[in-house]
Amino acid sequence: MTNPLDSSLETGSTANSRSISRLARLAHTESARFIALGILFSFAAFAFIRSFSMTDPDFGWHLKAGQWILTNHALPQTDPFSAYGAGKPWYDYSWLFDIFFAGLYKYFGLQGFALLEMAARVAIPAFLYRTAQRIGGNFWISAIAAGAATYSMWSIYAPRPGMFTIVFFALELEILFGALLSGTTRRLWFLPLLFWVWAGIHIEFVHGLIVLALFAGESVLNHLIRYKPLRAALPRKTLWVFAACALATLLTPYGWHLYATVIQYAGQTNIYEAIVEMLAVNFRQPFHYVFLFLALAAAMALGWSRQLRPLYLLLFAFAAVIGFRSIKDVWLLSTVSVALIAVSLRAPEFKIEAAKVLKPRHGLALALCVLAVLAVAWRRYDANNTWIEMGLAGRFPEAAAQYVEKHHLQGPLYNDFSAGGFLIWRLPSIPVSIDGRTNVHGDERVKVYSDMLRGFPGWEKNPELSSAKLIIWPTKSPLVGLLRCDARFQEVFSDPQATVFVHR
Repeated sequence: MTNPLDSSLETGSTANSRSISRLARLAHTESARFIALGILFSFAAFAFIRSFSMTDPDFGWHLKAGQWILTNHALPQTDPFSAYGAGKPWYDYSWLFDIFFAGLYKYFGLQGFALLEMAARVAIPAFLYRTAQRIGGNFWISAIAAGAATYSMWSIYAPRPGMFTIVFFALELEILFGALLSGTTRRLWFLPLLFWVWAGIHIEFVHGLIVLALFAGESVLNHLIRYKPLRAALPRKTLWVFAACALATLLTPYGWHLYATVIQYAGQTNIYEAIVEMLAVNFRQPFHYVFLFLALAAAMALGWSRQLRPLYLLLFAFAAVIGFRSIKDVWLLSTVSVALIAVSLRAPEFKIEAAKVLKPRHGLALALCVLAVLAVAWRRYDANNTWIEMGLAGRFPEAAAQYVEKHHLQGPLYNDFSAGGFLIWRLPSIPVSIDGRTNVHGDERVKVYSDMLRGFPGWEKNPELSSAKLIIWPTKSPLVGLLRCDARFQEVFSDPQATVFVHR
């Protein structure tokens, strides 16, 4: 006799199996993939438009540097913006970006910066997906990994040179893994051009060079440790590609001075304690946990596939050290994790030569749909220059700058570290005391200003503060309360962002 309960369970199990089967078939349809990519490529940009804010104070000095270059038809060799750096060597390693940045402002105003960030938020998931899909060929693994990586970088999106670095690095990984998995090295010779452009945009091209060195030297490493990979390493002639890329970075206007700046940055330690974006990931935000999950997923994928290739382990270790050290550099580990997940979970029969990211007509339709969605959002949320200016006034010392201009106050100026870049733009006639260019101001000055921000003992003996005729400082800083009790200075303006003092 049949048990009614068993019959009911069998019926429920059958129904669930059919539902799962239907979902699996639906997931493999062109429509489902089209919708998934539409969401992937537009969600970060849409979120930005919906709650737009300018969070990176360095946009000010990038803008002024670009304007300086266009006005003088030359690149700066000494610092033109700060009192401390006046006459001292300064190499604007992001000169190409700064020129582009100044051009955006000239033709679009502050909206140009919003357009740049929106473009970056579309390009980054697009290139992450492209890299994973061309390496691994599995649509849903590529899309999910790219989506997780896009969200893991949520706190670092800004109209800044680092956005180009993420795109260039993803493209580099696609080329390197493509050559490694296919055995075809022709596309490697595109890399010298990539590095020439990269070296003019952002100093972190050096991370790309290190990764290229790992791939180019894999055969040497395998020989030293007597490891025989299932798939051959890149030929040793790839070392010539590496040499060509290194040479390309030296053929930029600043030449070897770029590497002097790299060495200078590498020796700085106080910045990792004093600057918020340079702090280690603190797991206070949801995207920090997605970042950790993505890194663990990459490690598990490598272990599951049993591809304990020394190259992959070194690549992951390098990215983990840099990525976990600083919030600003999470992009490196996120991007490497996407690539390692894709290569570890690729089907054995997948041929990279036949990989296609999208059919041309589907790609065009997808681009038009994403563009339409973002255009509607832009109009719906009225992203205009006035709105952006209001956002700046709520985050930066805009009202304080207006007060200084109205009353014709003069320097020497004493300002905090975070506002320096903004004040370079807003008060161009008054040199700042410090700004975000730590290659100008040095590691020790960053620590001094961090201590001043907290009002640590000895603040009153600071020589720059004592000689200042004008002070613009964050209102919530303990130092403001101390200055209000200091007979040497008089408070003349205050709002939630900044307080202005003048010397009596």
